[in-house]
Amino acid sequence: MGELAFGAPQIIYVVLSMLGLGFVLAKDGEASRPYSFYRSLFSFTIIIPLLWWGGFFTT
Repeated sequence: MGELAFGAPQIIYVVLSMLGLGFVLAKDGEASRPYSFYRSLFSFTIIIPLLWWGGFFTT
């Protein structure tokens, strides 16, 4: 695999993903809407390797 390359799109994506995970973690288990931190973390751990495999983080 290539070398890691973090430009503006990659940084923005990672920051927004982390903010989203933080939001869901804060709302985890609330009855008003079924927020699940673990479900969001699971999807995040699938998306990041797919983006990496597709070349989003490499030069």
